Amino acid sequence: MKLDKKLTNKKSKAQSLIEYALILAMVTVIAVTALQLLGQNMSNTLKKSAETINTGADDVQRKACVSLGGNWTEGTEDTPGSCSIGDESGS
Repeated sequence: MKLDKKLTNKKSKAQSLIEYALILAMVTVIAVTALQLLGQNMSNTLKKSAETINTGADDVQRKACVSLGGNWTEGTEDTPGSCSIGDESGS
């Protein structure tokens, strides 16, 4: 009788361990999937935010240059715009 009870107890513990492992695996798969989907969305959102900030900074620099009476030269994707105010020769 005691042997039967011990075997039943061990089977129950093993069954619980397997159930916990399956639950952990399911949660892991769900978490990884969610992070992949959210990660791509977050990446796109951060790229758009960076572009907006860069555009805003260029606009502020251009407006400041023009308000000071300077000439604004547009930049390219690789180089920033530049401002020329007055005589730059120093005289």
